[in-house]
Amino acid sequence: MEEENNWQKYCFRPEGALSGNRVRLLKNSDEAFGEMIAAVKAAKEYVLLEFYAFSDDVAGRLFSALLKEKLRQGVEVYLIRDAVGSILADHNFFSDLAAAGAGVAEYRPVVLWKPYWNWIKRDHRKILCVDGLAAYVGGFNITESDLPLSLGGRGWKDAQARVEGPAVAEIEKLFWESWSSSRIEGACPGETAGKLPQPLPAIRGNPTTCLHTQGVSSDTQAGVCGNVPVSIVSASGIRNFRSIRRSYRYAIDIAKNYIYITNAYFLPDRLIYRRLIRASRRGVDVRIITPLKTDHPYVRWASWAQYAHLLKNGVRLYEWQGGILHSKTAVIDGQWSSVGSHNLDHRSLHYNLELNINVFNRQFGGEVRRLFIEDLKGSRELTLSEVRARPLLSKAGSKLLYLFRSWL
Repeated sequence: MEEENNWQKYCFRPEGALSGNRVRLLKNSDEAFGEMIAAVKAAKEYVLLEFYAFSDDVAGRLFSALLKEKLRQGVEVYLIRDAVGSILADHNFFSDLAAAGAGVAEYRPVVLWKPYWNWIKRDHRKILCVDGLAAYVGGFNITESDLPLSLGGRGWKDAQARVEGPAVAEIEKLFWESWSSSRIEGACPGETAGKLPQPLPAIRGNPTTCLHTQGVSSDTQAGVCGNVPVSIVSASGIRNFRSIRRSYRYAIDIAKNYIYITNAYFLPDRLIYRRLIRASRRGVDVRIITPLKTDHPYVRWASWAQYAHLLKNGVRLYEWQGGILHSKTAVIDGQWSSVGSHNLDHRSLHYNLELNINVFNRQFGGEVRRLFIEDLKGSRELTLSEVRARPLLSKAGSKLLYLFRSWL
């Protein structure tokens, strides 16, 4: 019993965790997109999609064709895309999907004469929910960059979690919160969705029914899906109890053995930064994998401003040497794991809608740890002497960018 309840020590708010779930780690784009495509094909009632970037490219057209086929079968489809993340996609691409019968909404449309705040507060979530039975949460967008090489994409490195059980309904509630503040395709400028579809698809779903874990099957089994407690953390900011930042801080403070983090844009605020150093000083094995190749090189440059102090205090830093790294995963002592859309940076903390799933389970934590250890083989460890030996101009550039990290 003590072993079963030990996870509660790592959870900021144990009474808010949802039990009775089954969670699986999808370690790469082949696994993630294979599952998502299969889940959409198996949908019987509804499909909910909320993505920062949904592009008019090979990935977007693949999913658009799948969704139109489900609409012809009588399945309801609702899609939210972020106005900035999907800004390069042709408007006709989404209006065509809406004309086929899908509910399509845009989060915070870009208006040139509105203040800066309108531009920077974005919906950075990546969510797919099907029939109230399964939800997919992670870092993958619906773009050619994220699509695996096997399907004609670029195969960026990322990860995703698939969850079944009561947590699915909680994720769907957050979807409808986003929907209610987004503009429906065809509505007047500035008009948001407001009224929700009635009855809500999320209400029709049965959170106590789940799909079989081996693949995505239309067969279902009644009862509790599993025994895994999870927390759905979403709100940015410091005071909200669902804050992703707060859950990170709490678990880092509890850590006794190791903290392994893989993050595409590692620019933590002072609170997380200092706690990682404190954990290392008390003997915790703190290791962080960041990208060598990135779609935002200025973030990498700004990150280097922190590296000397982290290394000097025992934190071990690595750079992934493969293709572009876009993952946002963490595991602490095998008891606490987090997978989602949240980058450890200022933008995710203060501006974006984000969603992570925190999993309190040794088996799942072991999978995340094994993935991290395997990724170390494809990464190069940075040294303090290397960081200190950087040219003066490079150091100055990193410090300057770090000063403006809230804009990156």
